[in-house]
Amino acid sequence: MRTVRVDGLDLAYRRNGRGIPLLFLHDAFGDSRAWTEESERLADRADVVAWDAPGCGGSSDVPIGWTDEDWADAIAGFVDALGLDRPVICGLSLGSVLALLAVRDHPRLARGLILAGPFAGWAGSLPATEVERRIRDLEATVDVPAAEWAEEFLHSAFRADASPERLASARAALLEWRPQTTAAMLEALGRLDLRSSLPRIDVPTLVVHGGADRRRPFTAAIAIAQAIPHARLVELAGLGHDCCGEAEFIRAVERFLDGLGDEAAA
Repeated sequence: MRTVRVDGLDLAYRRNGRGIPLLFLHDAFGDSRAWTEESERLADRADVVAWDAPGCGGSSDVPIGWTDEDWADAIAGFVDALGLDRPVICGLSLGSVLALLAVRDHPRLARGLILAGPFAGWAGSLPATEVERRIRDLEATVDVPAAEWAEEFLHSAFRADASPERLASARAALLEWRPQTTAAMLEALGRLDLRSSLPRIDVPTLVVHGGADRRRPFTAAIAIAQAIPHARLVELAGLGHDCCGEAEFIRAVERFLDGLGDEAAA
């Protein structure tokens, strides 16, 4: 694990491999350990970087009063601090929202996007009543130890035959989760609507939906893929919400990276 200083924050990250820069942004209740399999499998073709978002893993706490613009700037500052040349940015769930924020505010930051289990912000992908329900549910976890709700969350995110190693890694990250991070994310991102920014994205984009995802509606992925001009939608049958680390997902990432290489050579 390494750290880099970005605008007064110490941001932890893992880095492995050589090749096209590839930045992984994890889901809520997680950290960079979520991308262990990708880091190992893709090291022969990509400079793989997985960050711990502010307030997660080994990174500094989220500053008080942070806005969605601050989240976007943190990603851009992180990319600059590591000298990544227009990385492909891959985000899972909350990570996909952060990826969309980053290219909204910094349009030339990425050469491509991979959005897994994505939302255009809750308000951009869900009915208002569902947005408020989800906000209430998350607010209720702030004062409850993660150990009391961790297994229910993991059951909803992973498919039944997920590997024990992946479950153990996700459980460890979840049990280390900081309640103040939930509050900070809700304040800045809870009612975010990114739909108006999607048509302005002008880089190749892969939208991935797990066919057995119980936390994200397929309609959200469809709408995002239709709104982004150069997007392609892939549904991975049988995969749950936490599709990262699954062989089918990694193959989809490999094909996307290969396609970017073909475009550059053309």
